[in-house]
Amino acid sequence: MNKKRYQDKIEFVEDFSLKIEEIGHSHIFGKILSWLLICKPHHQSFSDIMEGLSISKASVSNTTRILLEARLIEKVRITGERQMYFKLKEDALIEFMEKQTILISEIETILDNGLQLLIDNGETDLQRLKRARQFYTFMAAELPSLLEKFNNEYDD
Repeated sequence: MNKKRYQDKIEFVEDFSLKIEEIGHSHIFGKILSWLLICKPHHQSFSDIMEGLSISKASVSNTTRILLEARLIEKVRITGERQMYFKLKEDALIEFMEKQTILISEIETILDNGLQLLIDNGETDLQRLKRARQFYTFMAAELPSLLEKFNNEYDD
């Protein structure tokens, strides 16, 4: 790959990983995830990731373990080769968002319980909790239909 195309890819990786950091994941988590979105071939060995992203063996090891546990990537073997490769799991980011809808519903339930707790205790300052609950109730209702609409419109 020529140097300019590689630099363009690294710029994409950095932009993507900064946004992933903003939602609470590590910078390396975002770097590996974004690299696996754009790399050629679509599967990468441990050393491919280390070299492509200029990151340490420990960072690759720890972060690929986390990505595997999150089911965003998977291990693959190439016939005739001894080493293990990693690749982005098919529809990983869509499945990630589907998991978020479950978490949003669970948070909605916790907010309901918190609101009831405050009411039962005679609290009158409920506005912050009510607003949070309204938001999570809205998101819990809307996200599943958005995901379904996406799947229907963009089913390859």
